[in-house]
Amino acid sequence: MPGKSRRFVLLALKGEHLEPRLLSSASGLCKRMDAGLDIMLVSGEEKPPLHLENFIRGLQQDGIHYRLTQQATLHSREIVRYANTHECISTVMIDSLGNWAAPEDEKNGDPWRKLDCPLVVALPD
Repeated sequence: MPGKSRRFVLLALKGEHLEPRLLSSASGLCKRMDAGLDIMLVSGEEKPPLHLENFIRGLQQDGIHYRLTQQATLHSREIVRYANTHECISTVMIDSLGNWAAPEDEKNGDPWRKLDCPLVVALPD
């Protein structure tokens, strides 16, 4: 992989919501910010979807350093906690607020308000 970046965009993805426009926006933001891409993928599969593998090949060709973490579940509070405890995360990008809403958000409040860096919502609800 190319040289390591000092800052990263955190891209939270759900395996069933891999919109090409979202991936393109994430790549473009990394280029503009001269940042790497930290990808958190929610998927029960062992391998990332083919569309994401192709996207990762494009990141490599563009010289964008990336990290891919795959897990079975991920909630907005966990994304906020991860971003707030990793100083290298300078921006968080998600597809839409609706895809990351959780029932406990109504009781406990909007977790995105506790995010210490900008939140980019790439696709409208």
